[in-house]
Amino acid sequence: MNPGGSHGTTLVELMVATVLASIVAIGFSSTLMYTRNAYNDAQVRSQLSKDAYIIDQYVRKKLTKQIADSLQIFASESDEEAGSSSSSGIILRAVRPDSTVDHISLEALKLNWKIDSLAHYPVDSDIANLLFSHRDGYSRKILNISMDIFEAGDTLELEWLVTIRN
Repeated sequence: MNPGGSHGTTLVELMVATVLASIVAIGFSSTLMYTRNAYNDAQVRSQLSKDAYIIDQYVRKKLTKQIADSLQIFASESDEEAGSSSSSGIILRAVRPDSTVDHISLEALKLNWKIDSLAHYPVDSDIANLLFSHRDGYSRKILNISMDIFEAGDTLELEWLVTIRN
């Protein structure tokens, strides 16, 4: 016999300890899941930002060097084959002063930027709603480019106004 001491833990004390440990474990796992989801969202947004930067560089460094009279926009592939250009569409063809030809279109949700006949897929993100349009300004042509880039349910809308001078 143990005259003034405890004989061990009781069932109630074990149950209380188990409940407290469970609450701590649930809180910890919730924090881990939230952190993992936030990390994944940050990764997706980082990829979208990187791809938006790459497209921006292509637009600023390549399209601003086009000859305004060479700019052709086609509403569809069949219009391009027929040579029927329009003021807005989903395909752009333009020639730089050094005779380099840029051809931009979508191919299975990927941006296909052909330089001469060599195809480039500059970004990993999917592209939707690609649209080119142009209007004549005073002594120059103004090209409007818009598109949505998306990755894992996140979308970023992009738009440029490019002035092309002869």
